[in-house]
Amino acid sequence: MKLREYLNTVKYFFEREWDFLLYTRRKLLYFMIFTPLVLCVLIIGVFSNPVIRDIPIALIDEDNSALSRDITGMINASPYVEIKANPASMDEARKLMVSGKIYGTVLIPSDFSKKVLGYKGADVVLYYNNELFIVGSLVNKGVFTAVREYSNIYNKKYLMSHGVPAYDADFQLKPVELGEKILFNPYLNYQYFFVFGLIPAAFQLFVISSLLYGVLFEERSGRFVEVASMVDDAPFSYTLGKLLPYGIIFTFSGMFMLFVLFVYMKVPLHDGFLKIIFATICYVFVSMAAGLFIAVILRPLAFSAAAVYAAPTFAYAGISYPQIAMPKFAYYLSEFFPLTHYHRVLVNEAIRGSAPYNSTYSEITYMLILGTLAFAISIAVIKIYTSNYIRRQV
Repeated sequence: MKLREYLNTVKYFFEREWDFLLYTRRKLLYFMIFTPLVLCVLIIGVFSNPVIRDIPIALIDEDNSALSRDITGMINASPYVEIKANPASMDEARKLMVSGKIYGTVLIPSDFSKKVLGYKGADVVLYYNNELFIVGSLVNKGVFTAVREYSNIYNKKYLMSHGVPAYDADFQLKPVELGEKILFNPYLNYQYFFVFGLIPAAFQLFVISSLLYGVLFEERSGRFVEVASMVDDAPFSYTLGKLLPYGIIFTFSGMFMLFVLFVYMKVPLHDGFLKIIFATICYVFVSMAAGLFIAVILRPLAFSAAAVYAAPTFAYAGISYPQIAMPKFAYYLSEFFPLTHYHRVLVNEAIRGSAPYNSTYSEITYMLILGTLAFAISIAVIKIYTSNYIRRQV
């Protein structure tokens, strides 16, 4: 088949698929256009408060002294926690925690001031719910920092009252000081942490599901009979022409996703916006390739297989659980999920910027290779399936 004939075949299937979306299955077109809008609105609503502050906790002050009130004030001054309740007992505090009204309880025992004044090692006890790992960690960090600072202030006063100069007292309290330098995301903005994974993960799911419907409807509706001979002669032209309308729509949806991330949500962009755009196009390409592969390989179970494939991508992408800590099988399996590589590009270019190690180009190359292999295998299967289909019809 000559080049002009190939192009005419591609054009025929391209126009045929647009006609299908505009007139036969308009609901699918609406789904592809409006689902990203609804998705972004929902996720933006969930993460409208990007930085977690003032987590509600309770405090039980059994000592009720000037010293206990001092440490209470320091705990309440922490940006991470806010004392919202003063229950009379631990039973009451437990009910508040179980009901979800608070996420931690600080207990100042009745002998607190006595032990502090006698330098006998006073205790402040923190009970916190670590089922919600991030919230629990921040409660622990806020209370621990406040108690440690209170302890240092009191010890410094004691040393100075015994003739130790202020500079020497500081050194005795902190002979080794940790120089903390947060390189990326210094404000602990959880929009950057989760939205970079949640929106692309959901986007990939609706790309795959839309493509599955568009490909499988061809066969199940009987429309495939009228083009079977053309597909058998030019399976590549058929695949290219059929998927081009979806690729155009998904590419615009991907650009809208970037607009939401970097313009509306104001995610910092240090470098490489053009690389992010190209990576997004590659992400659309490899997601469509995954959808086509699942559709032609697992025809009767395609939608179930797509859910099994797309649902765990967020967990395997190293967003909530680092890849380096995964078992070897899970680590290598995660490399077959496009989100793993696309998320690395977003983090590299938007959050890290010009970091010493930047794997953007290798991640883009990997997505292109993975998508090309999936498309090539799918086209070969389409050729085999079509030839067998024609023989059965004869």
